[in-house]
Amino acid sequence: MKFHSRKILLLFLSVFFAISSIAQDVRSVDPKTMPESDVKKIEEAIRNAGLSPTEAANMARQRGASEQQIRDMQQRLQQSIANRDTIMQTQKTDSLQRQKGDQLSERKVQVKDTLRVFGSSLFNNENLTFEPSINIQTPKNYEIGIGDQIIINIWGNSQNNYQLTVNKSGQILIPDVGPIYIAGMTFENAETKIKQRLTEIYADMGSDNPQTFAQINMGRLRSINVNIVGEVTAPGTYTLPVTATAFNALYLSGGPNEIGSFRNINIIRDDEIFKTIDIYKFLIDADVAENVRLKDEDIILIPPTEKQVAVSGEFKRKGLFEVKEDERLNDVIRFAGGFTSDAYWTNLKIYRKNIGGKSIIDVPFHEAESALILNGDSIFSGQTVKIFKNRVTISGAVFRPGEYEWKENMTLKDLIFKADSLKGNAFLNRAIITRLNSDSTRRTLSFDLNPILSGENTILLNPEDSVQIKSLLDLKQTPYISVTGEVLEPGDFHFAENTTLADAIFMAGGFTEAADSSFIEVSRRLSYEEAAELSDEMVHIFTFDLSRDLKFNEGDANFTLKPFDRVSVRRAPAFRENASVMVRGEVKYAGIFAIQNKHQRISDLVEMAGGLTPQSFLDGATFSRVSEELGSEFIAIDLNKILQNPGGNEDLLLRDGDILEIPEQMQTVKITGSVQNPFSITYQEGKSLKYYIDKSGGFSSDALKRKVYVRYPNGATSSTKSFIVKNYPEVLPGSQIVVPAKPEREGITTQTWLSIASTFSSIAVALAAVLR
Repeated sequence: MKFHSRKILLLFLSVFFAISSIAQDVRSVDPKTMPESDVKKIEEAIRNAGLSPTEAANMARQRGASEQQIRDMQQRLQQSIANRDTIMQTQKTDSLQRQKGDQLSERKVQVKDTLRVFGSSLFNNENLTFEPSINIQTPKNYEIGIGDQIIINIWGNSQNNYQLTVNKSGQILIPDVGPIYIAGMTFENAETKIKQRLTEIYADMGSDNPQTFAQINMGRLRSINVNIVGEVTAPGTYTLPVTATAFNALYLSGGPNEIGSFRNINIIRDDEIFKTIDIYKFLIDADVAENVRLKDEDIILIPPTEKQVAVSGEFKRKGLFEVKEDERLNDVIRFAGGFTSDAYWTNLKIYRKNIGGKSIIDVPFHEAESALILNGDSIFSGQTVKIFKNRVTISGAVFRPGEYEWKENMTLKDLIFKADSLKGNAFLNRAIITRLNSDSTRRTLSFDLNPILSGENTILLNPEDSVQIKSLLDLKQTPYISVTGEVLEPGDFHFAENTTLADAIFMAGGFTEAADSSFIEVSRRLSYEEAAELSDEMVHIFTFDLSRDLKFNEGDANFTLKPFDRVSVRRAPAFRENASVMVRGEVKYAGIFAIQNKHQRISDLVEMAGGLTPQSFLDGATFSRVSEELGSEFIAIDLNKILQNPGGNEDLLLRDGDILEIPEQMQTVKITGSVQNPFSITYQEGKSLKYYIDKSGGFSSDALKRKVYVRYPNGATSSTKSFIVKNYPEVLPGSQIVVPAKPEREGITTQTWLSIASTFSSIAVALAAVLR
């Protein structure tokens, strides 16, 4: 009672919170129509407020809540709590079902995609599964059996939960009610019977205005054992959920094997054949009646197939098909999905095995309904012959080229008009017909189109004739004019009559800023007559002076272009793009400078940059240039000599993109290569190369001493000179001393020694011969 009292008082607080948030007048609130989401929010607000039940009740009454509203809200709140308990119980039940499901049989058969028997893919397909499910909704007609679990939830004025299992006597035992026999009953009937018995201890459950309610669900379902024997991929005993069907069991066992029947699968129940399953009815007609529900201790027997036939050729499905005794050829055609669009179905072939060998039977299609099929027969449907019997073809200069129907006494003129007549550019002097001879070879018939069109001549066509009519353009090289040089869009353009030189420049987008419009060259091919005579002349050259704005004037018509003329627009002699060079490092004004004339040199660049800074290191100055042939490259310069002798040979002329870099004073020398300790050390004025080698630990054992060289900061190198004694190059600040390694010597192989011995042997034989 204490729990019940608390619920009532919590209800008052719920009403208080609901009214505070959704209404000004308490009496306008109807708890019966309040959304479930609001009820859940109210419950949460009650828990967070921390008020006592008495305080909650007083607040609700002070706001004017009636007793009827209190009772209605009490029912809504109890209903919400019961629903939450039901969900928790269902989750617990699902957990029990999963635990039970762990004990069920699992498929251990590997998918096989090599079986040719029609129907085998049903149980050997990665994308199709008949795995039995344990989480399906219990159907109303489900027959309750021993081991099933019944869950009963009581809510309202009274609360209780029961988890009951049907015992071996077929009963469930409810405390204070007694045993109820429900085995063999449907779930719907059992639910009604249980509710009737519950009214014995919950009297108001059966009243007209009940305050106590019951909900009955199935919990953990029992499992069944099914034996699968015969010609099955994996025979054995399988533990399945009670809701499993025949296809579930066949899937777990892998289905019939290579010789197992798909048409006569027997389900034996209580020592009798309960059902004979024909899987083809499911595959072809989608008849789900074949997928019967199994019972405990059912036996699935798969016998060997009695009759199989092979289907090949132009059928939609190919492979092996199982045939029953009363089925005929038309049934096999239906199993194979019918014919393809290329099938020659008028006449079918059956290849049959006899005691003495093989025989072939031709079966007209209209006899397929009565044609008998024997075990081992092979049924074949060939392709239709892809030969036209009444086709003529026309191509070329007609408006609708293609294939047309040939008719008796059809003429060439008839075919031309079927193709919507000739195009305006049709070549009329000659056309050809390619005709098929009686021996399947071909011959060509040529004709003049002019008398054909006028009616003076008539040519009858034969089936498979192919008429070819050329256009004037087909027989000539496509004429064009070419515009090159300083125009915005150079290229080849289609030739048209009366095209002038200015028109060609216009089609090429006009002149570029670098173009010299006063010197435009046109080169023209020699005429047919000129080309027929041997001479040294190759083309005709014309030069013109045009206005840069291409303004139309009377003179445009004086020179018209001819096919294949080439127009060349030259660059203006003095035109130059803006060129610039860069200087970086120890100068007064480092940056980019424009090249004003062709005679500016490196010394001029230093002067433009305001001269050198006191920290500049001239020996380390580098100069880089970009060329089309080599890309970016470094050029070794001696800036000291350049500045001492401006305009000399070493003072290079500047080019666009040149970069002069003058570093600050360097104070180290770097030693690399085959030395004991490669590193950089401080430069010592007057010290020789050997001094720096000794500072790095001396030469390594593999050092090639006569090839030691020095790379100076400006990119130049100096190598060791050897004549009696080694003369090492001078070392400057910022230099790098490089000591190369000796190349690895290849050992003399056995083959080399054999070659040497053979050579000496030949010499010895020759000498002996001379002495004799």
